[in-house]
Amino acid sequence: GRTVASLGDPTDPGFWLETPLVTEVTQGRLVYPETGNSVKVELRPTGKEPGSGSRISLPAMRVLEAPLTGLPELVVYAL
Repeated sequence: GRTVASLGDPTDPGFWLETPLVTEVTQGRLVYPETGNSVKVELRPTGKEPGSGSRISLPAMRVLEAPLTGLPELVVYAL
């Protein structure tokens, strides 16, 4: 699926995405089409409605080279 992501809690370590696209914790991969970069992450459910947006970890944002203050659109794959 696709989601718009904002920066999550910068004190929460690791590579993760909190998203309404999953209903349970699972492994996944994110692609940022603007750079073509991808990163493996833990997908965490938010329990919110689809389309409500996601939150991404700081380390994952850095690997994707996405703007830290922006709202990048990401492609999300469950593994």
